[in-house]
Amino acid sequence: MMNHAIAARRIAVAVAAVGLFTVTTTACATGPTSRKEVCERYDSLGDRIGIGGVFGNPVFWAAGELADVADRYEGPEDLSADAERLDTISDSDETSVPELSQATGSIATLCGHPLGLGSTLPST
Repeated sequence: MMNHAIAARRIAVAVAAVGLFTVTTTACATGPTSRKEVCERYDSLGDRIGIGGVFGNPVFWAAGELADVADRYEGPEDLSADAERLDTISDSDETSVPELSQATGSIATLCGHPLGLGSTLPST
């Protein structure tokens, strides 16, 4: 019986390690990003805001994802200030639509529409 307990524990540790590795590699993407990737995350954040309000953890998660891709964007536009503001928002407990809109000013220009209004058209 002792061998079954040890084997079960080893399997549990292995499953936990694989899960942690998956989460770590997904959350810590590296390398440059494109306009398309930035705008997809921007539109995703816009889809998560409600009329006149911001609801729940998905908004903060989406803000963090957008901060990451904006920080790694290597186009001619400088999105670093937006990335910094979004990172701060993603670590907070509350925000508002005006605060998110202000934090994404350069990204809005890149994507061609205000946060939560419309969707990004492919670049020509």
